[in-house]
Amino acid sequence: MEKARNIVVAVCTLAIAAFLWMQAGPQFMKMQAGAVTLQPGEELGQAQGQYVVYDAAYPVASCPEEYYTGDQSRVRTNGYVVYDAERKVFLYIVETDQSDGRYANLMYYLNLTADLRAEKDMSPAQVRGTLEPMDRAAIDRAVRTLEDSDVLDTYVAYQDSEAYYEVYFGDSYGQVMADMCQEISGGIGQAEWYRIDSGVINGVMTSDILICVMAAGLSLLIAVGSLISLFTGGKGSAQMPDSVGVMERFRAEQRVWVEDWCRYCRKRADRSAYLAVAIWLAVFLGIGILAKTPAERIFTFSLPLGVLLGEGTAVLLVWLQKSQSKPGKMLKRIEKRLRKAFPAPGALEAYAEDYLKAGKEWEFQERKKSSMIIGRLGDHCWSAFYGNGFVTLVDAEKLARVEPADTVGSVRSGKVRVGYESHSAKFYYEGTPAWEDGDKVFGFETRAGRDAFLALAAKKGAEGVKVREN
Repeated sequence: MEKARNIVVAVCTLAIAAFLWMQAGPQFMKMQAGAVTLQPGEELGQAQGQYVVYDAAYPVASCPEEYYTGDQSRVRTNGYVVYDAERKVFLYIVETDQSDGRYANLMYYLNLTADLRAEKDMSPAQVRGTLEPMDRAAIDRAVRTLEDSDVLDTYVAYQDSEAYYEVYFGDSYGQVMADMCQEISGGIGQAEWYRIDSGVINGVMTSDILICVMAAGLSLLIAVGSLISLFTGGKGSAQMPDSVGVMERFRAEQRVWVEDWCRYCRKRADRSAYLAVAIWLAVFLGIGILAKTPAERIFTFSLPLGVLLGEGTAVLLVWLQKSQSKPGKMLKRIEKRLRKAFPAPGALEAYAEDYLKAGKEWEFQERKKSSMIIGRLGDHCWSAFYGNGFVTLVDAEKLARVEPADTVGSVRSGKVRVGYESHSAKFYYEGTPAWEDGDKVFGFETRAGRDAFLALAAKKGAEGVKVREN
């Protein structure tokens, strides 16, 4: 069963890794290679589809490109028509509203007089993204934006006035603007337009690319780990020869329930891990759908982010439980506590002999979702071992009576009260007053588990021991 589960996990995570890599893998390789700079004389069409870095020195017009979903008063991205003085062409750059300050400043400075422009920082705005062709509708929109630009209006207003013309167009920047306006005064005849979406590579934002790749990498690691588990897990316990000593036989019996409990805890952690992945995916896919996110963005952002957080939570849950559910460590912890309780030479061996002699007939056990107690009623010592490695030992030779105890209460958690209850069997040695809390306690999660233990203790019929059952 465990091997089948590992195979299913490996296949599913490999499929997820492959899907996410197809969504953003090529873009990630371009991002890793770095943006290329357009060479002097290189036409924009020659760099189509490449991840480029471009210096936008002459943004001459702008318009809102995209609004936030459900709020048409908030601009998400702005589009800028930029003039390329070297190639004598226009291109369109899209930048987020929070990051377009440099473009807005340059566009404002280009409308100032030459004297005022000389005092401003006219260094170009740098943009990185994929150079993509624009469709006819987008070109027409960009042309209309350019025709309404303030620079063109200023040129038309002052082109016949030598004094004003010199004031606005007398420097190198003004001359570039004047040449541009003169070229388009008879109409904008540029047939092919290209656009650069800032921080976008082939339609995928760089932040989304990183999320996709990290999710794909984590999925691949989980798949590799599951495949390795197919060949390293599932080793059974070695058979114990009949001729071994009492301590070896005692340890072998302890190992049986410890391994079974650790295996149960790991399976429970696995189920929690699967649930964590499903919840995170449902949350982010639901948010994406409710926010009317485009399908492309759901596959490159919502889905991979859900996978990344879900698988990250799952790995953490499984790792934490696996670090706690190690049979070897728990057995060492149990033996350490037993040696502390029986320090005298030969005392631990005598206890082990008494425990083994009691056999399955006098064994009690309660295993619930998050707790485990197992033990035996020997002739000289009654033992209880817990799933966390703790041990409680009762000296049957000093025992006078066994009493049931129930605790019911509630605690406040935020604005609500949460009820709790616990059930236990308290052991009183000879001479311990009845009003005290008992010398030893076995704790149970349910009343039925505690009552079953009391019935077994009564059946044991230890001499001089009174067992009160409910």
